[in-house]
Amino acid sequence: MSSTTEMVLPSSVVPATWNPDTAALMEFAGLTWMEGQNRRFAPSGIMAAFIQACQRTGLDPTAKQIYAAQMGGKWTVLVGVDGMRLVAQRTGQYDGQDPIEWQATEDGPWSTVPPKAPHAARIRIYRKGISRPLEQTVTMAEFGGKGGNWTTRPGHMLGIRAETHGFRRLFPMELSGLYTAEDIDAGTYDSSEVFVVEPTEDWGALIKEADTKDAIKEIAERAKALNEFTDAVKTQAYTRYGMLNAETPPAETDASTDEPAPQEEPATPTDADYEAQAAAEAEAGR
Repeated sequence: MSSTTEMVLPSSVVPATWNPDTAALMEFAGLTWMEGQNRRFAPSGIMAAFIQACQRTGLDPTAKQIYAAQMGGKWTVLVGVDGMRLVAQRTGQYDGQDPIEWQATEDGPWSTVPPKAPHAARIRIYRKGISRPLEQTVTMAEFGGKGGNWTTRPGHMLGIRAETHGFRRLFPMELSGLYTAEDIDAGTYDSSEVFVVEPTEDWGALIKEADTKDAIKEIAERAKALNEFTDAVKTQAYTRYGMLNAETPPAETDASTDEPAPQEEPATPTDADYEAQAAAEAEAGR
C-alpha cells in the first residue's frame, strides 16, 4: 500500500474522527458526498468493508484503483482492471499474459484486432509454477452489457471482461469478491458478495414507540452516529415529532381560581425543533 493511503486510510467508520486528508480520501472513494447543503455518508457497513478491502489488496483509492458505489440499490466495492493487474503483480507470481483475442462469429477465426460486433473474447494469463496458462473466454451474449461504452467500444469492453475474470480465477485469494463496474453493469457477478446493507436497528419502530420529543432526538442522534439517518428515517422522526406536539395536553386549571395552573417554563426550541415541526406540518398537509 502506498504511504499516502497508509497515512489517510481511516481506522474508524465514524466521520467525526476523520482528519481532513481521510475525509478527502473517503469522498474521492465515493463514500461521502454532498446533497445540496447536506453532507451524506455511506452506511457504516460498506465503509468498514471498503477499508478492509483496501487493507487486503493494498490498492489506492486516490488512483481510482478501488472505490465504492451504489448500483441498483446495493452497495459494492469496485476495482478497475488496472487495480487487478497491480494486485497480481504484487503477488510475485504473475508471469504475464498473451494479447487479448476476439472472435467475430461463433465459428470464426481469432484475431488480436477487435471486430465491430464481437461474439467472444479470450485471454491467456500465466502464473509462475503452473505449466499451462489460464485461458478465459467470455461471450457477448453471456457477459456483455448495454449502453455507454458497450455501444461505442464493445470489443474493448468485452476484452476487459475476459481479463478481469481470468485474474479472479488465477488469483482467488487476492481478488475474490472484488468486481469491476462492467461486472455489476452486466449483472454477471455473485450477488451474495454485494453488500445489501441492513440498518443497525429498526429505526421506524423505535420512533413509533417514542413517547417524548427528547426520545426522538436521542434516536435521531444514534442513527446519525451510525450514518443511518436516511431520508426515510428523517421523515418518520419529523412526523412523530409533530404528532407529539399535537398530543400535548392543555394546561390544567387551578380549581380554586379557575385560572390556568402554573406551568414549567418550556425549553427554548432549537433550530432542529423548528425544522422538525415544519417538516412534520408539511408531511401532514400532503
